[in-house]
Amino acid sequence: MKFTDALLQKCYEQSFADTKDGSEVLRQVHALIRVYDWFQMLEGQHSSRVHELIGHLLLPELRAGLREWYQRPGAKTDSATVELRTQLSRLAGEQLETPAEISTTEPMNPSDR
Repeated sequence: MKFTDALLQKCYEQSFADTKDGSEVLRQVHALIRVYDWFQMLEGQHSSRVHELIGHLLLPELRAGLREWYQRPGAKTDSATVELRTQLSRLAGEQLETPAEISTTEPMNPSDR
């Protein structure tokens, strides 16, 4: 994962190296959230670093890992975690803590909506 900010890159790489459990994608999400928490605490919600981290968390290739992160047993439910999850859900346009519905029937025709 590449960042425009060198300090973000260093912090992410260290956090990713410290994260040992889970799939590659889940480790990426965990590392991103840890670094997000740190910079959000230090620099505030409107920091360019915090915005860059949110952008990475919302990458399409990380979406399954992000859903898995919030759906795993024992996921934190403290106010800061819920606030970030709510913000990411709103930006992603889906409820990340709710398992995606898997349809066993044919896909709906757009004209049926």
